[in-house]
Amino acid sequence: MKYLNQLEYETMPYPTNVKEPESSMARNGNIALAGCGICSAAMMLEQLLPGEYALEDIRDLAIACKANLDPGTDMKVLGPELCRKYGLVLQMSDRTEDLLECLHTGGRVIINVGGDREGHTGVFSHGGHYILAIACHDDTVIILDPSWKKAKFDEPGREGKVKVQYPFCYCSTEVLKEDTANRTPAYYCFKRRTDGTETEA
Repeated sequence: MKYLNQLEYETMPYPTNVKEPESSMARNGNIALAGCGICSAAMMLEQLLPGEYALEDIRDLAIACKANLDPGTDMKVLGPELCRKYGLVLQMSDRTEDLLECLHTGGRVIINVGGDREGHTGVFSHGGHYILAIACHDDTVIILDPSWKKAKFDEPGREGKVKVQYPFCYCSTEVLKEDTANRTPAYYCFKRRTDGTETEA
């Protein structure tokens, strides 16, 4: 199983916020700064489908479909394009029940956490961020966090909410519910098609 950490890809260009072409993200953006969605999508594809999926290809698709107009990646735009290109189905949801159902039936879920807000310290990020849920057991969800770094979850407000056994992060559905409360959709639930649709490698 491949784990991708965006922080290792500072030299891979990825312009975002391109609706403001003079912005630093548009002129000097890279995967390390804004590639959490790209990394999450690539990991999701490799777990659901045969073959390997290069970050460059997912990045180029995001650029081509204009999922990079704002800072970072708009998964509402990129998600349907991934389904079209690779033969997946997508359900966008804010419901914990849909998150768990997708994981229980072999799918993968890209989660959109919203960062800090009044009364809440962002657990997986202080700003917007995508992470990938790969499995669950009872109320615990197993996460691949593309911006994981040592001691990330030891900060005040995060302590005790996430357990790490690299590269896996373990947290409760309640932690995810709180961390996505200011984002909709919170969950991008991807599954393989069951109608025989061909996929592109």
